[in-house]
Amino acid sequence: MLASSDIYVGPHTGGESFGIVLVEAMAAGATVVASDLPAFRSVLAEGAAGATFPAGDSAALASTLLRLLDSPTERSRLQAGARRQVSAYDWPTVTDQVLEVYDLVLGSGVGRR
Repeated sequence: MLASSDIYVGPHTGGESFGIVLVEAMAAGATVVASDLPAFRSVLAEGAAGATFPAGDSAALASTLLRLLDSPTERSRLQAGARRQVSAYDWPTVTDQVLEVYDLVLGSGVGRR
């Protein structure tokens, strides 16, 4: 479903710790428009991988959507940024990071780089 979408909208108003749904939409090739929550700004590489708007501002959301719907070039630019950004969340990358945390917590000091 996400792959068939031109734009994925994440109008969340708070309480998001990460934004996995944004990563899923980006990986599927949808242009992402999301609230400017800190976690979402991070996932969207501060605007390089998706557009943001002030949380709760429906006029800004509408304006952002209209701008992107009218600009296939900008959507393509954001999709290219998203393709680069999602690689940071691929399991081969994340697995080593998770194992490093486990090593740290368990005190083994082995580390996995």
